[in-house]
Amino acid sequence: MHEIKLKVRKPDDSRDYYPPVTIKMEKFDAWSSITSYDIDFNRRAKDPIHFSLTSWWSGVLSSRKARRAGNTPRLGFTDGVPFLLYIGELPIAITKTGSRFQLNGKTESANTIANALARVTVTAMRENSPTKLMTSLMKVLSLSEDVKYVLENRVPFHYFIDFKKVEVRLKVQQISEKECAIEISDGVWAPIKNTELKSFCSFFLHGKKVGKFKYMGIKRLYTYLMGKEPTDSQLELMRQFLRQNRQQDIVEDRAIQLLHEMVTQQPERLELTMDGKQPQTLLIKGNGYDWKLSNTEFKSDIQMVSTYVLQPVLETDEEGVPKAYEDCQWEWKGPICIDNMSKGSSLGDQFATRALALINDTHTIEIVNTIKRYLVAPANANRKDFNEMHRMSNQ
Repeated sequence: MHEIKLKVRKPDDSRDYYPPVTIKMEKFDAWSSITSYDIDFNRRAKDPIHFSLTSWWSGVLSSRKARRAGNTPRLGFTDGVPFLLYIGELPIAITKTGSRFQLNGKTESANTIANALARVTVTAMRENSPTKLMTSLMKVLSLSEDVKYVLENRVPFHYFIDFKKVEVRLKVQQISEKECAIEISDGVWAPIKNTELKSFCSFFLHGKKVGKFKYMGIKRLYTYLMGKEPTDSQLELMRQFLRQNRQQDIVEDRAIQLLHEMVTQQPERLELTMDGKQPQTLLIKGNGYDWKLSNTEFKSDIQMVSTYVLQPVLETDEEGVPKAYEDCQWEWKGPICIDNMSKGSSLGDQFATRALALINDTHTIEIVNTIKRYLVAPANANRKDFNEMHRMSNQ
């Protein structure tokens, strides 16, 4: 068997890797000299690490004609003959007959298999037990990635009002092993097969212009799922229901709620100032330093919050001797560039994630390289209370 050490880069500024995962394969159709492979995260994806691993495994499973570029190893399938590979200590049998795949004897799509192998690879970074790895594999295969995603995060849908796109999120519940239900109007739950839900996600979640649901509007959606056309009153009720479930409102409300819960749980470490429904300033007492987060005026997908650290302006006395830190003037240094790993996070989420990181600032400083150059004083030098931090913010 040929071995590859698969190394996945950590999604931070350290440029370090997670513990390597050993991938053993019977043979390769090409590139058999590869002994290690680095996987970098894709910050544009919803799950940057999983997306990159899935893409890598898709390349491994692809045929000679489908494979386009790069030196990704490719399995040497013999039509109808099981191919054995190991992820860590877990043996997995994959069979390809024509264009159809089977994983451990169960027919699956190439995309489902690639997703499953990616999930097991992540588990193998921290687990060596074949039993735990097999449990991870079976959990992944019990439901597709898309179905699991919408059960946890609601399913996206969009429609247009006066040529303006409105994005919403609809609740999804599993009602049987092969079927779910979507709440398409107030109290109206429409059954949908898991296979059809995956097709629904292809267009509304992934933006692929394929399948029966592409460009489906409100009336067509109701008719297809309920098996009959809606009356005018049912259609108007559905429109009102969708307006109350706009995606950005749901995401932001959930994030603001989380932020308030964090402040309530740690009032001695966090102090929040709101401007209406939006967070404006968050003061943070970290393990080593005092911090301020501000709602930035110029927003981008990966940086909607400005980060500042309280530091002294170094001075000397008349004889040129450096003054003690407590005798110097202190001010907010920044804004410090701290980007989100992926795009699309709400303002509340960005406040919350940075707050969690900066409470544990002594660790965060080691992995976010942009912070260090703003630090002049050592940790815990001349710490301030919230009143003093507010005063300095208003200067």
